[in-house]
Amino acid sequence: MRDENRPAASALKSKLSRADVLRMVGAATLGGDLLGATMAGGVGDIAKFIGPLDMKHAGTGLTYDLGAVLPLTGPGAFYGRVQASGVKLAVAHIAALGGPNFNVIYKDGKGGDPQAGVQVTRELGLANVPAMLASYAADLGSMLTGIAQYKIFTLDGGGGTSLFAQGKPYFYGALAITPNDAMPGVVRFIHDTMPHVKKVSVLGWNLGPLNAPITADINRWLESQQLVPGIVELAKIGATDYSSSIEKFREDKPDLILVSVYGDDVGNFLKQYATSGINKPLITFTHTESAQKVAGSAYEGLYVAFDNFDSEHPENGWSKIFIDEYVKANGTPPDYYAANYYEDTFIIWELIRRVLAAGGDPKDGTALDKAFAYQPWFPSVYGGSRSTAGRIAFDAAKTHSVKRRPMSIAQFRNNSFIRLATYNIGGADYSNL
Repeated sequence: MRDENRPAASALKSKLSRADVLRMVGAATLGGDLLGATMAGGVGDIAKFIGPLDMKHAGTGLTYDLGAVLPLTGPGAFYGRVQASGVKLAVAHIAALGGPNFNVIYKDGKGGDPQAGVQVTRELGLANVPAMLASYAADLGSMLTGIAQYKIFTLDGGGGTSLFAQGKPYFYGALAITPNDAMPGVVRFIHDTMPHVKKVSVLGWNLGPLNAPITADINRWLESQQLVPGIVELAKIGATDYSSSIEKFREDKPDLILVSVYGDDVGNFLKQYATSGINKPLITFTHTESAQKVAGSAYEGLYVAFDNFDSEHPENGWSKIFIDEYVKANGTPPDYYAANYYEDTFIIWELIRRVLAAGGDPKDGTALDKAFAYQPWFPSVYGGSRSTAGRIAFDAAKTHSVKRRPMSIAQFRNNSFIRLATYNIGGADYSNL
């Protein structure tokens, strides 16, 4: 019986031999040519983790346009800088490994600006760009219509799909949905380590009608651990004055506040909250050095639930190469945003290899989409071991979001994060450390 949740092999080629499949799947364990054997250490060793690489279909000499719509200005500009750094490093590594020459077309999404999102998507579509890396859940939904219209295969490693963008054509989230995917672990952590917490309130961005499903899901998870949902206070993206919200929290008297705003907004809220006297614990879902600098000493004690990429303790050999190379190029260790966009660029390369191996056109967004759906998992710099890469897996049939993604809860203490719990999507494999 045909599996209706996976496109038939004929979606890629009328008939695929075993050799075809092995060429298409870059993480296969048989067949192909190991490029790492011809290069000494460092970047060349990446092939051992993502290969074997079939160099006949690696895209050597191919010039390939890749869109990158990132928050290059505005309160989320820090995200754009580190995301672009991950892309640039991946482009250099892929070229060194014999892959295509990526012509990355950077566009400014301005961190949730819908007009900017619509405009830059149209520009990329009219330029026939087949693939794109996006952020802010494709600029808070404004890019989704254009992505489908122009058939631009898109990965969002900075905002995921959120709940409002699940299942959208040609669009996939390469990040645990924030805050919703983090919530199963968060409520378990509260239950296990904060028995005094009974009532939980929320600070979030004002996304209009998009807020309703996000809030409903948060409340569902809170109630699953007998926690009482408090108020949901919504703030404008880029807000700098939170005095009104803080007063409402004072009246609501929660035992803990979930801070679901992002970028420098986190730092601005923390700085004002620290002087409020409310003195209840805060859990947020993002970390940036920029927000930390804005908050100053108010960052101390903050809990963060986010994708679990540990640049101090690499989990696999590819991750260690990435971290070492990133530090050489940028002078600082990579965070999970840099890791996601580095990894996402490699996913685009694997899709190009799959399409070439199947005799298709890698500059056709539809061909990339079908190749993705055929085998929706890829080597990852998360997880794994010294000798094997980790794996990122997607639900390509329904949600278009990640099915497996290591996450953690950490607390900022004395200028560093102390990890307190780890888990996966749905709260799987939860462990207090």
